[in-house]
Amino acid sequence: MKTLLNALKNQRIHTSISLVLVWILLIGTLVMTPSEAQGASSDAGGSSSMSRIESTVTASSYQPGTNYVPGNVLDGVWGEDAESEQSRWSASGQGQWLQFDLGTEHTVTYVNIAFLNARERQSSFEILASNTEDFQSGTVVLERQFSRQLKPEDRIMQTYVLQNPVKARYLRLIGYGNNASGSSGNWNSIMEVELYAGKVPGESPEEPQPPLPPNAGEEKEEDVKLPEMKRVSVSTAVQLQQALDQAVAGTLIELKDGTYEQNGPFVVKDKHGSAAYPIRITGKPGKVTITGNSYMHIENSSYVEVSGLTFRNGIGDENGKQSLIDRGLANRALTGVHPGIQLESSSRISILGNVFALDETGQPYRFKAQNRYVWCLLNVENSCRYSGEEYDPNGEVYEGLTPYEDPKLITDNGTHRHYIRVEGTSSHNRIAYNDIGPKKGFGAVVIYDGEGHRGQHISQYDVIEYNYFHGIGPRVTNGLEAIRLGLSSTSLSSGYITVQYNLFDGFNGEDEVISVKSSDNIIRYNTIRDSYGGIVSRHGNRNSFYGNHLIGDGVTPGSSGFRIYGNDHKIYNNYMEGLTDKVIRLDGGTHDGGPEGSTNPIVRWGGNQEQTARLGDLPAEQRTELLRGHWRQYNVQIYNNTIVNVGNQTTTFNLGGRTYQPVGTKIYNNLIFSHAGTMFQETDAVMQAPEQERADYKGNMLSGNAPISNNPIVDRGMNKQELHLVRSKDGLIRLSVYSPAVDAALTPFVAADDMDGQIRYIPDVGADEYAPGKQRSNPPLTVHDVGPEAWTN
Repeated sequence: MKTLLNALKNQRIHTSISLVLVWILLIGTLVMTPSEAQGASSDAGGSSSMSRIESTVTASSYQPGTNYVPGNVLDGVWGEDAESEQSRWSASGQGQWLQFDLGTEHTVTYVNIAFLNARERQSSFEILASNTEDFQSGTVVLERQFSRQLKPEDRIMQTYVLQNPVKARYLRLIGYGNNASGSSGNWNSIMEVELYAGKVPGESPEEPQPPLPPNAGEEKEEDVKLPEMKRVSVSTAVQLQQALDQAVAGTLIELKDGTYEQNGPFVVKDKHGSAAYPIRITGKPGKVTITGNSYMHIENSSYVEVSGLTFRNGIGDENGKQSLIDRGLANRALTGVHPGIQLESSSRISILGNVFALDETGQPYRFKAQNRYVWCLLNVENSCRYSGEEYDPNGEVYEGLTPYEDPKLITDNGTHRHYIRVEGTSSHNRIAYNDIGPKKGFGAVVIYDGEGHRGQHISQYDVIEYNYFHGIGPRVTNGLEAIRLGLSSTSLSSGYITVQYNLFDGFNGEDEVISVKSSDNIIRYNTIRDSYGGIVSRHGNRNSFYGNHLIGDGVTPGSSGFRIYGNDHKIYNNYMEGLTDKVIRLDGGTHDGGPEGSTNPIVRWGGNQEQTARLGDLPAEQRTELLRGHWRQYNVQIYNNTIVNVGNQTTTFNLGGRTYQPVGTKIYNNLIFSHAGTMFQETDAVMQAPEQERADYKGNMLSGNAPISNNPIVDRGMNKQELHLVRSKDGLIRLSVYSPAVDAALTPFVAADDMDGQIRYIPDVGADEYAPGKQRSNPPLTVHDVGPEAWTN
C-alpha cells in the first residue's frame, strides 16, 4: 500500500514539473529579447538562417574590489540606466581579454556588443578565433578597430560582422582601451556580448554584390544634412547642473538670459561628445552671467564647447565647493581663488566668445611701503593693514597710497587667481575669441600647469587665438602674465601649443606678457601694443616666435621684445617699434643643460664650485629646483626682424650675463633703426668667449645715431647707411623702393615669407618684403579683429 502511494505521489510531481516547463516555454516565447527573436527566426525552407550560440566566458582579469566579472557579459542585462551599467566586465590595460568557450566548433559570423558609455567614447578591440584554449595559434576574425560613433537615435547594442569567420571552439575579444582622455582611456568595459552563426541580419539569401561607392566629391557639400542637436533650454542654476549631468553627445544646452549661481562650480565630468555631435553649453553674448561662488569645472571630458557666457563670479568662500563634493571631487576645490573656467584632464574643449571679467572684490594683495609689508583687499575700502606673510584683518591700519594710485609701488604677492586654468593630461583644446579683462589681482590670466610640479607633461596641440587681453595690471614683480605656457617642471616637455592672433592692449602686469615654460610651441601673429614687458621663453627648447607686432610709444619705460633661455629657438619676421627696454635679450644662464635639448640632460651649475648631474637621477625636489634656473642659450636663431625707433636710451641686442654665456647665436638679416643705446651690447665674458661659441652676425642693416656695438670686432664688421624707410598707409614703417635692404638678405638664415605672409622670391633684409600694392594678410590687430564680436561677425 505504501509503495502504491509513493508511486502516485511521484506521478503528481512529474505532471506538475511538466506543466511548469510548458508555461516557461510559453512565457519565454512572449518575453524573448529582439536579439533572441532574431536568432529564433527561420528561412522559407524551415532551416534556421541565424542562431544564437551559447557559451561560457572567462577573462584575463577584472577590476579589483568590484563585481565587474566576465560572467556579466552573458547575463542579458545591458542598457543606459545606472543599474544596467553595473552589470558589466571591466579591466584596465592594453590587451585585456574576454574568452568564450562555445563547447564545440562553430562558425561565428557576427557578434552583438554593448560597450559601456558607448555614446561618449569609442572602445578599441579585435576578435580572434582558435581551437586551442591557450590561443597559441589563432586567427584574426575581426581586425582591430574602434567601436562605432553612435548617433543619438542608435541603440548601444551594435552588430559587428566578422571579416574572416572560421570554424573554431574558442573566441577571444581583446580590448585596447578607449579614446577618453587621461587614465579613463585605459579601461575596457563591456555590458553584453552575443554570438551568432548564420546569415547576418539584413543580408538577403542571394548575397548580392554591393554597388560601387560614389567617387570622391560626387556628393555636394550643400546636400549634406548637418547633425541635429538635442536642445535643452535652462533658466536656473539647478536646471543647468541637471542638464550638464544628463548631457550626452549631441546635446545643446541653451542658457536663457539671466544670472546663474550655485554653491560651487558647474561641473562637467566624464562627458564625451564627438566632432559631429559635440556637447554645447551656450548663451546669448552679454546676456548670460555666471556669478557668485560658481565657475565652470570640466574634467575627464571631450568635445565640449562653452560659448557666449560672461564670467563675473567672485573669488569664492569656504562653502563654495558643495557641487564638487556631490560629485566626489572635493580634492579639486579651489577655495578663495575661483577661476572662470578650469579644465582638468580634458581634451578637444572649445572656450569660444566668452567674457572673463571676474569679480575680484576681497582678493588680497601685498606691497611694500615705508620698508614694511602692507596687505589690502581689492575693491574694499579701508582694508589695508600692515601684516606679515598673509592678510591680518586685525593688523595696524595703513592709510597711505596703494599700487593702484601710485605706480612706484609694486605688488609683489597675493592670492594666485587665474581666469582660465588648463591642467592635467589633455590635448587639442581651443581658447578663442574671448574678451579677457580687466584683471587687477595677482596671478597669471591664462595658465597651462599640466600635471603641476608632481608631473612633467603639459596639454598638447592646443590653440589660443583671437583673444582680447586688456586692463591687466598694475605692476607686479612676478606672477601676472597674460599667458603662461607651463611651469619650470614642464619645461622640457613638448606642448606643440600655438598662440596666435591675440591682442594685448595696455598690459601693465609683469615683464612677461607671454611666458613660455615648455618646449616646441609656436607664438605668432600676435599684437602687443603700449604694454609693459614682452615675450619671454623662460624655460624650454625649440620654440618659434614669428610674425608678431610689438609696438610701444618710444618713451614709456618697460616695453620690450624678446628674452630667451634654452636651446634652438627661432625669432624671425617680428616687427618691433618704439620699444624702450632691451629689445632682444640673451643674458646667459645660471645653469647649463648642454646643446642637445633632451628631456634628460646632464646639467652643470655652480660656477667656480661647479656641480654636474644627470637631471633624471636627482630627487624630484632637486630636479624642480634646477629647472627653475635660467638655462644657458644654445643655437638661438634671430633673423629677418624689423626693429625701429628704439627709445629710452635702451640697447637693441643684449648678449651675455650670469654664469654661462650664450653659445652659437645666429643674428642675420635684421633691420635696425635706433637713435637710442648701443645696437649690439656684449658683456666682457661674451667678448672673451672661444670663437666657436661666439655669436655670428651677418646681413644686418643699420641706421640711426645709436652706436653699433661696444665690441670693436662687431663694430668694425658692420656699417650704417641710409635705409630709406617710409611710414606706410597701415601705419607701419616699411621699405621703400630705394632701400638698400631690398634683395639684400644673406643665406642661410632667411625666412620663406615675410611678416605679411608674402613670399620672398629674392629676400629682403628685415621683416618686410618690399611688394607695393600686394595684399597684406597679417596687419597689427585691432579690437575689431578679436573677442566675441569678431567671433559672431
